[in-house]
Amino acid sequence: MAPSFPRSARIVQLCPAPPRRDERICVAFPAWAHRVTAPVLPRRGLDLFERVVLGLCHAGVREPDLIAARINLHVRLCAHIVDQAVHHGLLDRQGELTEQGRRALRTGGVAEETSWSVRYVFQSPEAGGDLWPRTAERLADAHVTWRAPGRAGLQLGTTGHPDHVEAAIVDMADAGTEAAPGRPRPEQVIEVARLDRDAREARRVREFERGQGLAPVARPGETAGARPGPGGDRPPDLDRIAFIDAPEPVLVVGFATADGSGELVAHDPFGVGSSAMFGELLDRCLHDGGPLAERIRGVTRTKAERAERTYRQADATARAHVESVLVAEFGASVRSDEDAFDLMTEVDLAVMLGDQAGALERVVHATHRLYEELFRRLARGYPVSVDSVRAISPTETLRRSAIEEAAHRVGFQTVPRLFDQDLREAARGSSTGKDLPLRKAGALALVAAHRNAEHPLHRLAARRPDLLSALAALGTMRNRVSHGGRDPSAAQDAKWCRELAALAVPELIPLH
Repeated sequence: MAPSFPRSARIVQLCPAPPRRDERICVAFPAWAHRVTAPVLPRRGLDLFERVVLGLCHAGVREPDLIAARINLHVRLCAHIVDQAVHHGLLDRQGELTEQGRRALRTGGVAEETSWSVRYVFQSPEAGGDLWPRTAERLADAHVTWRAPGRAGLQLGTTGHPDHVEAAIVDMADAGTEAAPGRPRPEQVIEVARLDRDAREARRVREFERGQGLAPVARPGETAGARPGPGGDRPPDLDRIAFIDAPEPVLVVGFATADGSGELVAHDPFGVGSSAMFGELLDRCLHDGGPLAERIRGVTRTKAERAERTYRQADATARAHVESVLVAEFGASVRSDEDAFDLMTEVDLAVMLGDQAGALERVVHATHRLYEELFRRLARGYPVSVDSVRAISPTETLRRSAIEEAAHRVGFQTVPRLFDQDLREAARGSSTGKDLPLRKAGALALVAAHRNAEHPLHRLAARRPDLLSALAALGTMRNRVSHGGRDPSAAQDAKWCRELAALAVPELIPLH
């Protein structure tokens, strides 16, 4: 039977800086705190010369005389630094960085001899419960202002600036006795010490990167929790791990917040950034249901609703700005054409998003739909009969030449294969009022325009002779962004699409 966890366990707060008040959730999770002599696996920081020499070796400059010439140091000092790096397993005999050396160059530290200290390790209260991947030097009592079944009031701030919060206590009590669990195995304690060291090291690296505005140089798993390889951390002596006193039941205070999208972010109860371990404990609470699960869902739901309201307000403000810009650019009549106005608004709103994911796809699709609508209106406003098509294009070869001749007479430079269509089939579709795709409506519009000097395509050709080629490129781009990811040239492509879209609007409005 699993040991029962006392309801009266002391509440401890091991995170020195809880998150801000905005929609945070405070939870006290039960754990058995074992006081042990645990190994401390330190890392010595590399000095400037060591980092420079390792960096040069990584770049391929590995001979001491070449290194000395690069950094203006005595060659014997450079040779000594290289020898020491080989001795500590940072370089191999050929002067190339080992995995440990790459980690040292990335983190700025190298493993040293193990030291020992008295620390606490924490064990989940379930039968055969796992150790948490953290240690603590001491148990700091939280400032408890009141306590009730399943709840407790905490004061987090100072007396002059109190920060009151209600903590939900996860109840692990059952009908059994309040017996303590068995001791963890020594190798488990060593593993916890290593995980704790690596997590804190990873946090320091990430804080440095954020402070310097740098992109992460490694995935978190490459720094935190990485297994020591050959020549890495030497395993401590298991016989030196001793347990002091009986394990003590504690309630460890932790926090969670909802991010901008309403997703739950679990903060490490020990102050080491976010926490997968604490997140798993919260997920278990959600799965088990009850008041705490409902409270967590309520906070995330509130955050998501607030984010949605903020987005809608920002979208309405941006939309109002875009609409005023379009009216100034195309005149008040643009509002009367809902298709042109809405599609051009969609283009400009997407352009405002820059290189965000999905922005270019929105721009491309809206621009394509603008031209599809334009050529459909042209096909309806300047109809081509089936009989006239039969007269000018009885065969496939003549159909291609007829379209090319019409396009060149109108003023377009080239005619892409996009517009090679069965003109008779397209003409029949136009006469029945069917919405034609861009390629068919465009072919009909070219045939109609070459015998009519007043046709709008003449103005478009004069302003942009490469329009047909541009539309073919737009179709290719449309397929690419629909099946691809983010593109480094997204901002430039969006600007190009916007210019193309703006060309169509003045011709669309009179055809409405």
